[in-house]
Amino acid sequence: MRWLPLALALAPLFPPLALLAPLFVGYLRRLPRWALGLLGVYALSLLLPALFAPEPLAFPLALGRVLYVLGLVGVGVALASASSVGQAVRPLGYGLFLLYGSALLASYLTFGDRVVNERLMHPFHSPVGLGFLGALGVLLAAYIRYPWPFRLLLGLLGGVVLLLSASRGGMLALLLGGAGGLFFRGRGGWALGVAGLLLFLAANLDNPLSERFFQTQLSGREGLWLRAYEVYAAHPWTGVGPYVLGDYLKGTLFGECFLFPLLEARGLRCPEGLRPWGGLWSFAHNHLLQALGESGVWGAGGLLLLAGGFLAVAWGEGLLFSLLLAFLAMGMVDNPFSVPSPFRGEIFFLLGGLALARGRAWVVPQALALAGGVALLWSLPFLYLASRPPASPPALAYLAFPQEGVGFLRLAGAEGYRVQVWLCQKGCWRVGWEWPGDKRIAFRVPEGLPTGEYRLRVLLFSQHRLAQRPRYVLEKEVRR
Repeated sequence: MRWLPLALALAPLFPPLALLAPLFVGYLRRLPRWALGLLGVYALSLLLPALFAPEPLAFPLALGRVLYVLGLVGVGVALASASSVGQAVRPLGYGLFLLYGSALLASYLTFGDRVVNERLMHPFHSPVGLGFLGALGVLLAAYIRYPWPFRLLLGLLGGVVLLLSASRGGMLALLLGGAGGLFFRGRGGWALGVAGLLLFLAANLDNPLSERFFQTQLSGREGLWLRAYEVYAAHPWTGVGPYVLGDYLKGTLFGECFLFPLLEARGLRCPEGLRPWGGLWSFAHNHLLQALGESGVWGAGGLLLLAGGFLAVAWGEGLLFSLLLAFLAMGMVDNPFSVPSPFRGEIFFLLGGLALARGRAWVVPQALALAGGVALLWSLPFLYLASRPPASPPALAYLAFPQEGVGFLRLAGAEGYRVQVWLCQKGCWRVGWEWPGDKRIAFRVPEGLPTGEYRLRVLLFSQHRLAQRPRYVLEKEVRR
C-alpha cells in the first residue's frame, strides 16, 4: 500500500490512525505456519483466562485487544515488502522528529521561561513515554541512512528529548537497545556513545532534572507493584481481565482519574464523565505484573513467549533486535507496549510483525531461552527482596482518623523504615507521599470520598531504595 509509509510518518502526531490496524489482519496469511501458531498461542493466552475472569467485561476487552494486536502485526507484515528493514521503518523517524518539535513547543508555551526547570512534556505523552520515544529516535538515527543533516538532527533531538524528559526508563531502553546491537557488529556502539554523552551531560549540568538519572528511588512504583501483585494473588489463573486491572490500580499513584501531565499543568482536570473510566489508563509499571494481574499465569506466559519469539526471529538484524530489546528493557519499570496508546506500544507489535515476515525460520529453543531472559529482566526489581533479613515487627501506637481534614498516626518500633499510608476499598488512594517511621505522621483524608467502610493500610519499607515490597503492612478498618 503506497499510503502506508505516509500513515506511519503521521501516526506519532495523529495516534488515532493506528485504530485502522484491524483492517490489516488479512495480511497475516502471508506468514508461515509457525508464526501463525505463535500468534495463536498468544491470542489463546488472553482469551481463555478472560472467559473465567471475575469481571464481566474481561472477555470482550480481551477479544478487542487480540484483534488490535493482530492488526498491528499485520501492518508490520505489510511493511515487510520494502527492500530492507531500514526502508520499512524509515518514515517513523520523520514522525518522531515532528513529535519532538511539538513537545518542545508545547512545553515552552505552557511553562515559558520556567521550562528549563520542568520535565519536558507533551499533550498526549507522559515525560517517561516521551523520553522513551527519544531513545527510539537515537536508535533509528544510528541505523538508518537518512540524509545526513536529518540523521544528525534526529539523533541529537532524540537525545535532547531524552535528557530534558529525565526519563530513567528511556535511558535504560537506550542502553540495553544499544548493547543488543553489539551482538551483530551493528551500530549499537553509536547509540551507547550517545547514551554515555547524555549521562555525562546529566552529571555535569547544574539542574535538578538531570539528577534523576542517578537516583534509585521508584517514584511511587512500589505501591503499584504491590497492588498488582495482590490482584494476581487473588486471581492467579485468570487475572481480572485486560484493561480491567486499571480499575484496581487507579488512585494508587495519581488519583482516580489523571490526564497527561502537560494537560494537568495547564489546569485541565478529568471531567466527571471520565472519572469512572480513569482506570483504563492505569498500569502496573512492570509488564510481568501487568500480564499476571490481567490474565494470570497463562497470560504472562503467552506474552513472554511472544516477546521471546519476536527476539528470536529478529536475531541477526541489528535495527529490529535493538528496537525490540529497547521496548522489553523499559518493560521492567513501565508498560511501553500496552495498547492502545498514543502510538508508542503500537510500534512494538508493528516491529514484531516485520520480524516475523522477514526473519529466519522459527527456532523453538532460542525463543524459549529469550522468553526466559525477558522474564528474568522484568523480575530484576524483585529479586533483591529474597536476600533481606527480617526485622522486628512494628505496631500502631495510635490513630486519629477524622471524617475530613487531617488525620494522625504514630508507630512504635518503626525506626529506620519509610512509611506510606493508603486508604482502600476496591482501589486504593495514597494519602501523602512518604514519612520516616520514627515521626508522627499527618495525612489528609481525600475529599469527595463516599461514606462507607475503608481499610487504612500503613506500608513500611526498608530504607534501602531497592526494597520495593513493604516489610510490613498494618491494616485497620475505618469509616468515613
